[in-house]
Amino acid sequence: MKSFPFLSITDGLLVNDWFLSVMIIVFLLMLVVMGPYRYAFAESISAMFRFRNPDGDVSYPFMSTLEYVLVFILACLGVGISVSIYSHDMMQEGFSQVFFLLWYTSLMVVFFLAKLLLYTIVNKYLYKRQIITIKPSRWNCFFVMSFAVAGFLILLFSFAVLFLNIHLIVLLIFAYLMRLLVVAGRIFKIKTTLFKNKRSNSGFIVYLCAFEIIPILVEYLVSGRLLGLI
Repeated sequence: MKSFPFLSITDGLLVNDWFLSVMIIVFLLMLVVMGPYRYAFAESISAMFRFRNPDGDVSYPFMSTLEYVLVFILACLGVGISVSIYSHDMMQEGFSQVFFLLWYTSLMVVFFLAKLLLYTIVNKYLYKRQIITIKPSRWNCFFVMSFAVAGFLILLFSFAVLFLNIHLIVLLIFAYLMRLLVVAGRIFKIKTTLFKNKRSNSGFIVYLCAFEIIPILVEYLVSGRLLGLI
C-alpha cells in the first residue's frame, strides 16, 4: 500500500478516474436525497446526544420508504468507498476498486438488512407486550437515519483524504470514531426511549448485547479476516 504524507495539497489527485466518478455520483445522489431533509437530519442527530434533557421519543426525518431505501444503500456505498480507499491502491488502472466497492457494499447491505429484520421481529414482540412503547417502524427509521448521517460524513472525509493526501490511518480512525458516536447515541436512546421503565434493566442489557455489542464484535472480526483492516 502506498504511504501518503499527512498533508500535502501540492501533489496531484491520486485516484482512479472510474472510482472517482463513482464517488462523485454517490455524493451527488446523497445530496439529492438527504438535502431536502437536512434540518431534520441535524435535529435528529442532535436529539441523540441530549444527555441532560433527553427526548421522550426517537427523532428522524419523515422520508418516504423509497427514500429510506436509497439513503440506506448510498450510506453503505459511502462506507464501502472509505474501505476501498484504505485497502486498495487508488492509482491502479481498471475496475478492480469499483468491483471491490460493489462487493463490499453488497456485504454491508446484507448484514444491516439482517440486523433490521431482527430489530423488527424482536421489537414487534416487545411492542405487543408493551415492554417498549415505540413502534418497530419508527425505530428502524431512526436506525437508518443515524447510519445514513455517519455514511455521508465518512464519504466527505474520504474526499478530503484523496484531495489533501491525508494519511490513510486518519481515515480509519475517523470511520471508527463515527461508528462509535452513532452506536453511543443509539445506546443512549435504547435506554431513554425503548426501556424507560427501571424494572426493565435486565431487558435493556440483553437487548444491548444482542443488537449493538455482539454485531460490532462480529463486524470487527470479519473485517480483520477478510480485509486485513485490523
